[in-house]
Amino acid sequence: MSFFRSFNINTKEKPADYGQAQPNSCYNIQQWPYYRDLAIQSGHSAISSELASLRYSRLERSLYNLVYTPNDELDQFILYLDSRSFAPHLQFILEVNNFEKVIRENNIDDQQTIALTLFHKYLSLDAKYFLPINDEIRRTTLLLICPSDESSQPDLNCFQMAREYIWQLIERSEYQTYLQSSFHIKYQLKIVKENQLQLHDFLYHKPSLSYFMEFAERENIIDLIRFWTDVEQFYHNITNRELNDQILVENALSIYDQYISMQAPARLGFDDAIRTKIECSICQPDRTIGPLVDTFDQAVWMIYTILQQEYFPRFLRSANFHRYTNDLMIRLKHNDCVTSFQRKKSNDFVDTISVELENVPQATSFGQQTSITKSSSCSNINDEIEAKSKGRLSMGYVDSLGRFIRDPDVISTDISSTPNRKPYSKPLQFFTQLVRNEQDSMVTEEDAARFAATLINEITNRTVNIDTD
Repeated sequence: MSFFRSFNINTKEKPADYGQAQPNSCYNIQQWPYYRDLAIQSGHSAISSELASLRYSRLERSLYNLVYTPNDELDQFILYLDSRSFAPHLQFILEVNNFEKVIRENNIDDQQTIALTLFHKYLSLDAKYFLPINDEIRRTTLLLICPSDESSQPDLNCFQMAREYIWQLIERSEYQTYLQSSFHIKYQLKIVKENQLQLHDFLYHKPSLSYFMEFAERENIIDLIRFWTDVEQFYHNITNRELNDQILVENALSIYDQYISMQAPARLGFDDAIRTKIECSICQPDRTIGPLVDTFDQAVWMIYTILQQEYFPRFLRSANFHRYTNDLMIRLKHNDCVTSFQRKKSNDFVDTISVELENVPQATSFGQQTSITKSSSCSNINDEIEAKSKGRLSMGYVDSLGRFIRDPDVISTDISSTPNRKPYSKPLQFFTQLVRNEQDSMVTEEDAARFAATLINEITNRTVNIDTD
């Protein structure tokens, strides 16, 4: 059982006003009547694993924890990925993990069949849920599924390269965007409304920690938070070996001098036994070893317990927490408004394109008569284009057969000065380009000219009929 969860602060009566911060800059944690019991429990060897289980925040899980550890946020992440057409990417990762688990735990004869089913579902060129992996990964995966030797069993790690590639794709292009999305904010508000928040949710989430630190400033317990963050930075450095032993010793001594020693400017009030234990952990007989990784574990666990029991419930009732909740709701409303605006803008763009396409003549097949719908809106657009083109310089003109004739002197004339020149119109430009494309790929220049002549005659006849009507 968790030592933190099993610790009961109700065994002894608390002082009446110990919840209030002390007026001086030093915080005496021995003010709490359960300090001695807490010191005994925190001296247990399993405290390090207990702390490790608290080093995460549900307000911002890592992508690994979001996908691979049990949680109720994964549904929101899947909904987000589905809105971005990335759901098959995560589905592939989960199915590969399940495939590997089944193969390890069971002796299945048709392993190759199962692997090929996954390959054709996600990785083959005609896959139902085609994933954008490169050809090298695709070939390597297939070779590992169907080895060239006599063995018909695929390699257990045959999908490893593809899975890592898709994982990095999600992490680079989608995960950070998800953390700013409405889906993630809705999950955060869900935790808030269900009263599921714990201290570590705020300590390991920088945007939320700022609200708790404001509360700590008002309560004059900011040194407890600073001690926690300094120790966490030391723990990160020593576990990742980012600094050499000498610098790690200096960092540990700096924390000791700031918070632990009797002369510390922000002394937290630990007893002699804890101070001695920290001193021995920092100053090892063999100076090449450096400080131990659990140097401050006992002290920081005690600080965490006091913050969680005494101050975090008060924070949840404070104005700082209410402002935090309101800011989340404002962010959610803002994101929803932006999403709605983008969706409306996208729909308006599609509608505009649809209207323009309706006013453009549609060619049913080459050499066949076309159906032309002349509308007032299309006429207005053509008139506007013609009016704007008058008096402007041109590069050439379109003759009676729909062919573009370049000006011998590009700078010389405008459209209205040449009687044989016809102004551009949107339908005519459309079909002139169509003729050019067909000429390049399907027909000869003579066929294109005959088609253009037929088209112009059709336009002329229908224009005369409309004018007559």
